[in-house]
Amino acid sequence: MSSTLLDISPANMKIIQSVLEAAGYDASGLAESPRFFNPAALLVIKLFLAGEESRSGLAAKLEHQLGKFGDNRRPCPSSLARYAIQGLPLELQSQHLI
Repeated sequence: MSSTLLDISPANMKIIQSVLEAAGYDASGLAESPRFFNPAALLVIKLFLAGEESRSGLAAKLEHQLGKFGDNRRPCPSSLARYAIQGLPLELQSQHLI
């Protein structure tokens, strides 16, 4: 992994950093929620190493794969969202919620 990082010049790291910052994955996001920041940084670096070198191309692929940083932190609109996979508990099944 360290040899791969040596292939990225400081100028290219600035491109990667600017793409992340434009999508909201900046230093404050890293401190606040590294679980969202780390996959985004890894994705952009992998895309760059795979040959995608334009800011707009990297930004479009990042937004398509992970979205902007704030989009990931939206609260669920309904308290019933957790039951989408689990199913409703018996006491709620008797109430016709739909």
